[in-house]
Amino acid sequence: MPDSILLIDADADELRAVGDYFHGMGYDVERAAAAEAGFVAFDRVRPDVVILDLHLVGLEGLELLERLRSRGGSVILLTDPGDNATAVRGMELGAEHFVTKPVDLSHLAAATARVCEKVRVVRQNTLLREALDRLLRGAGGAGGSGAGGDGRHEPRALAEVERVHIEQTLRFHGGNRTRAAQELGISRATLINKIKVYGLDI
Repeated sequence: MPDSILLIDADADELRAVGDYFHGMGYDVERAAAAEAGFVAFDRVRPDVVILDLHLVGLEGLELLERLRSRGGSVILLTDPGDNATAVRGMELGAEHFVTKPVDLSHLAAATARVCEKVRVVRQNTLLREALDRLLRGAGGAGGSGAGGDGRHEPRALAEVERVHIEQTLRFHGGNRTRAAQELGISRATLINKIKVYGLDI
């Protein structure tokens, strides 16, 4: 399934050019020329990434950014040259990245690809955590032994899910154990111990 993006930009020429560029790269592209229309489109399609022009008519771009972030949106900002204060404020409000106009499409594409990768990892981690929770609940209900019917199945499955979860998180953070431990919600020492236990070489 291709990554999806939502473009929100009042400039019709830019909306068309950027949208066509990403469509040509294989993305699913949704376009909106106004803030409220963009917000409605976001709720409808739930894109992986929103590319938002901060200077929209009507609803201020920063206000729309806050609304998108409150719904879990991952946002890249388009800012005017020299408007560093607004760009910084946008980053403080949770934007993933900002690109200054006139837009360098290759730069924007690289930033979008990174954010899409982050979104995929976060979603995958969420699924793995849910799988861990299900396994833990199943283990706890199996006669209090923490094992399946044969006394071995649940522990093996739980360990495998945890190993994959740790390995993918480490790879996403380029092997940085401190950052990986923070995302996993464990101490760095615990992570190092699990790396040794699972024989991970990252």
